Parts: sequence; C-alpha cells; structure tokens
Amino acid sequence: TVLSVVAKIKSSFTYDDSVKSVKFITPLRAIREYILTTQDLEALPRYYSRSPYSGETQTQVFLRSDVEQLAYKKHGGKDAFELRLKIIKDMERRARADIFNLKKALKHFKATMESNRNDPSLHVERQRSVFRTGPGRVVLFAIAVNSLNVAAKAIAWWYTGSKSIFSEVMHSIADTFNQAGLFQYYRLSNHQMYEYGPANLHTGQILVAYGLHSSFQKPDEMHPYGYIPMRNVSSLISGVAIFFLGAGFTFYHGVRGLLEPHDVEPLHWALLVMLGSFVSEGSTLALAYREARLGAKRHNYDSVRQWLMAGVDPSTSVVLLEDLAAVLGVLVAGTAMGITTLTGSPFPDAVGAIGVSGILGAVAALIIRTNTEMLIGRSIPLEKQEAIMRLIDNMKVIRGTYDIKATMMGGEAMRFKAEVDIDGRELTKRYMETLPLDALLQEVKSIQTEQQLVHFMLKHGDNLVNTLGAEINQIEAKIK
Repeated sequence: TVLSVVAKIKSSFTYDDSVKSVKFITPLRAIREYILTTQDLEALPRYYSRSPYSGETQTQVFLRSDVEQLAYKKHGGKDAFELRLKIIKDMERRARADIFNLKKALKHFKATMESNRNDPSLHVERQRSVFRTGPGRVVLFAIAVNSLNVAAKAIAWWYTGSKSIFSEVMHSIADTFNQAGLFQYYRLSNHQMYEYGPANLHTGQILVAYGLHSSFQKPDEMHPYGYIPMRNVSSLISGVAIFFLGAGFTFYHGVRGLLEPHDVEPLHWALLVMLGSFVSEGSTLALAYREARLGAKRHNYDSVRQWLMAGVDPSTSVVLLEDLAAVLGVLVAGTAMGITTLTGSPFPDAVGAIGVSGILGAVAALIIRTNTEMLIGRSIPLEKQEAIMRLIDNMKVIRGTYDIKATMMGGEAMRFKAEVDIDGRELTKRYMETLPLDALLQEVKSIQTEQQLVHFMLKHGDNLVNTLGAEINQIEAKIK
C-alpha cells in the first residue's frame, strides 16, 4: 500500500493580486467556445505552455480572461454572448439529430469519390501501389485463386451432385467474399478511401468493407478514440454469417445426403477439379505463410504462431488460416469422393460434406472469438507489457509503477494506462540541472519579504511542474 501524506495549510498569509491563478485556453477552444475567429484572436497577447504532445515542446495559448473580455466586447456584453451561445448550441443539437444532413453528407462523399475515381492517372497509380504491398499481393492472389475455384467447383457440383463438392463450393465462396473485403481494406488503408463507394462493391464485400470504411473515420467528439473497433464489429457479423450460412447450410446438405441417399454421377472429372484446387489453394497458402513469416520477423516475434495470435496483421492472418482450412477441406472432400468412387456408396460423400462444414465452423468460430476478444479489450502480449514496465521502472524520476492496463485497439494500436509514483527529489534534481546554481543562490539570498518568498516558490513550482510534464512526454515517446 502506498500512502500519500498531504500537509495541511497552517499559514494565515493573504495573497495579493500578483499571485492570482492563471487560466490558459488553446486557440481552437477559444474559437469554438467563445464564437470567435482567428482574426479576432490576432489582437490578443500570445503565451506558450508545455505541449501535451511528444512531437512538440511548446504550444500556443491565450489567457482565458483575455478571451472572455474579447468575446463580451464582440457580442455586446456577457448576457448577449451567453444568449448567442445558447442559440448556437441548440442549433448544433438539432443539426446532429437531422437525418437530412447525414444524407447530404453521404451524397457529397459519393460525388467526391466518383470524381476521384474517374481520374485515370490516380487510378493507375493507386492500383500499382496496392499490388506492391506484401499483404495486398497475398489477398489479391487469394481472391483470384478462390474465384477460379468457385467456378470450377460449381460446375463440377452441377454435373455430379456430390455433397462433398457442394460443401467445397460454399467454402470457396465464403473465402472469396471474406478476402474481397480484406482487399477493400488494403485499398482503403493505403489510399485513404479514394476509390471507396457502393458502386464498386459486390454483394459479398459490403459488410466487411462497410466496417473497414467506418474504421478509417477520424476521431470526433462522440468517439475520441476513433472508429477502429468497427473493423471487428463487421468481422464478427461476417463470422456469424459464415457459421450459419456456410457451415450450417453445408451441414444440412450433408445430413440430408445421409438421410436421403441417391445415385452419384461419375466423380472422375470432379476429382480432377479437386486436385487442381489443392494445387491452387496450396500455392496461396505458401504465399500467405511466406508473408506471415516476414511479418513475424519484421515485428520481432519468435514464431508465426505468436504473430498470428497477436493480431498485428489481421488480413494476412485470415488469409493464412482460411487457406489452411481450404487445403484441409479439399483433402477431406477429395478423400470422401474417392471412397465414393471406389465403393459406389453415396454415404462417404455425405460424410465428407459434414467434415467440410466442421472446418468452416471452426474458421467461423475463430473469427468470432478473435474479434470478440478485441471488442471486449484483449490485453497486449505479456512480453510487451513486461517490456513497457521495465522501461518505465528504469526511468529515475519514477519511484514505482502500479496498476498497469494495456489493451489492443486493432492492428498495432494499443491503449495504455499506468499509475506511477513520482520521485520528488529526483524530479527536483532534474529541474536544478537546468539552472545555474550560483544565480539560484543569489535569488534565494535576495528574498527579504514574504511576498518575495511567495513569488520565488510560485515561479520555481510552476517550472518544476513543466519539468515533470517533459519527463512524462519522454516516457510516452519511448513507449511508442
């Protein structure tokens, strides 16, 4: 247990106006909260405070009292300003509730995307850059292979009526739709959604692409951490759809084949299709595994399995798992069809369909489980959490680290929180290192009155807090 002792104020000293509290406000908040413009603020004196962002040292601010006086003067007094502010707030609330504004924004968005999509030079360059990315090549190659497999298997099923090959048709359709959505993701993530629009989406892409589109929206007041979880929401719904429409329908078809057996057409041609599917699915699996291995090495993971479980690159992970399931499905279906061809019994074929439905169900369950954990807030890997703790503990200004919480937010983004105990003596040493001690000593010796002592303490107390902020920024930068 850490005890914090707060000293009671015993002095009856009365502070004068020279030491009154100072309140700062950023330009953006001044404009929004006081109905001002950038031109209005140009007349005010500027101040600089320690920046809350690790990428900069100072940020520009204004005195809130100066901003208030400027707003009252511009709007005709305090009462007139408050009345105008109330009217604007009411208008904003009505605007947020107005569906027409939403439809208008969507219409403008579609028109803008259509104009960008019609630019041939932009289109060619964006397509080329998509093809150059490793995961983009994996997903695109998987889409092409699965599309060919769907066509070949569908023709074979139509000709033979095989339950096993019907299950493989459903499997390939599910893979194609899912990977098509993933390819949309890479187009959106690499090119800021320039090509996105309902006109270029197929039916199977809509659900996943909608979630990916939503996840790239910038953070706003209602969602300050952004819309990243929308990827997981849409993927969760996609997993449920695969489970019921893919695995469920295939399982029903296989059970029906057991209960209502019928004569099976010769399966020799269908077996050739399955052999071709095995080769094509195996090549996609090899490409996905190669990309996964490179990703694991790039992110300093010891094995592909650790990299997959961490969820760093969900697109390549899903393609790898789906293609592994596809290869297993082809083996199961091909074996069942081969036994049916040798024995003439339709039952092995139906059992093979049930086996493929089980594989589909396992893939869907994995998608559901992974995305559910991400939505709930899965902790980052223990090794990374311990590495962050060691980094913080090694900072001299930190006396202790407690109650660490770090959760994944999707991809490589994470949310981190820790309670730390600051070493006041070490912090004071850091601050004193920035001062000439001889000048500080002379400043101390020059103190003759209580007012001078107060000003001395307030000056260096304020600077000490700024030093603490700089130390925290340094820790945050090292964690990132």
